[in-house]
Amino acid sequence: MFGATFGIVSYALEIFKKSTDIRNRNIINANNPDYARQEPLIQSFSPAGINLDDIIRSQNFYYVSLRNQKLSLVSALDVSIKGHSQVENIFQEFIQGLGGSEYLNSFFTSYQNLMKEPTNQGARSGLLNSSKSLISYLKDRRKDLDGLLNGTDYEMRQFINKINNLTKKIAQINQDILIGYAQTYARGKDYKNLLDERDKYLRELSEYIGIRVQEDELGRVRVETDKGIVLVENKFNWELKYDAGNRRVLWKSKDGSEVDIGGFLTGGKVKGLLDFQSDLIKYTNQLEGLAKRLISDVKLPLTEQATLNWYWFKHVSDPSVPLGISGSITFNFSGGPITINYSSNYSLNDIIDNINDNLGGSFTANLVQNPDSIYTIRITSSDPSYTILDSNNLIHRSEPVFIGNGIMDMDINPNLVSYLQSLDYEKVDQFMVFSREWWEGSKAVYNSFIDNLSSKQKDLREKHQIESALLNSLEARIQEMQGVSIDEEFIELMKLQRTYEAIARTIKAMDELIQATLNMV
Repeated sequence: MFGATFGIVSYALEIFKKSTDIRNRNIINANNPDYARQEPLIQSFSPAGINLDDIIRSQNFYYVSLRNQKLSLVSALDVSIKGHSQVENIFQEFIQGLGGSEYLNSFFTSYQNLMKEPTNQGARSGLLNSSKSLISYLKDRRKDLDGLLNGTDYEMRQFINKINNLTKKIAQINQDILIGYAQTYARGKDYKNLLDERDKYLRELSEYIGIRVQEDELGRVRVETDKGIVLVENKFNWELKYDAGNRRVLWKSKDGSEVDIGGFLTGGKVKGLLDFQSDLIKYTNQLEGLAKRLISDVKLPLTEQATLNWYWFKHVSDPSVPLGISGSITFNFSGGPITINYSSNYSLNDIIDNINDNLGGSFTANLVQNPDSIYTIRITSSDPSYTILDSNNLIHRSEPVFIGNGIMDMDINPNLVSYLQSLDYEKVDQFMVFSREWWEGSKAVYNSFIDNLSSKQKDLREKHQIESALLNSLEARIQEMQGVSIDEEFIELMKLQRTYEAIARTIKAMDELIQATLNMV
């Protein structure tokens, strides 16, 4: 009799000590955001006795998944906002209200000053200096953007390494959960501290990549990207790889194949960085567009001593498409004059063919593709005394101020100094008009770039404000459902302590009874 009673009481003490440990664990983890409150489920059974039937974990997995999804979106916005802030810091418009616009204005102001006073040596020096300054500014900003883009490659590799480490840990946790469940099945299934560690890893993973998670009855998880690319299943994890050359995120299959999943990501730091890289490339192309426009457009009116080249000033995107205008071009030379008429159905190519077919080498026309992919005509005379008159005033003896195909090889025309000494004074008023058009066009390109950057950052910050508020709301809701109340835990702990003490006194009484019985023998 005493043996059976002693066994029941001893087991009860063990159960209540275990329950006390669980309550203490709750209190210790009160400030742990990934900890879910645990409740020991103690059941009585016949004919007498108690058992720790289960340890109930107070967690709503649906809300945790919602929180992680929102965390992925906020993390993506964080990365993109940080990147765009770095771009803003590069361009002084966002700091001091100065920058590229000032360099453009300075250049075109100096150009117009030269057209007003073409013989003024100071105006010539002003154009030369402002040209150098503008090129230097564009090159510096392009280097800054390239450096920023290259820096994202290092950052992306860090993100991918973190994701691979986390998926490996989650796969290991799946294994540990299975083992822990088997080992503690008969003792209350006290393995659920592993689920807190699992949730910590899932939350961290959500910061880097948008995921969706399925949980089985034991607590093991299958992890996929938002679009169904599996990352973890049972004890296996699939790794990601970053292709820096093409700026792609690749999923590595078990058969060795690699799949670009960048377009399937909807959240996380990786998504935010991919988006920023795309925007950064777009901004770089817009800045390149400004340089290419300057190279293509800006020219100086020159005398016959300076150049044999004449340029058509109406640029077109397709040289085979009708121009939509009619007119005539008169070529004055020793065997002329010869006039070529063109109608609205003529294309740039048609005019070139007519010139080359009818001028017998005195004038040669060539199609020129400018750096901005816009086409024009360059007509070269075989004698400097030959002249051209166009009824639409579209053809002018001139040379470009800038040369190159883009920012990195952009430079001042090597003959610019001599060109400044050989300006055609009769054409300066006409080129003053052209310069206004060039100025407006260049400002439009640059302002479009600045406006795109500014509006993008504004949109990102507004979204971040909204999504962060929703994330905080979900965090509060989760803590309400699974968080630990210190007061409640202390009350439950005191109850357990009193029960434990009462059972301990029973053992003392049993011991005294046994001693009394032995003394009676």
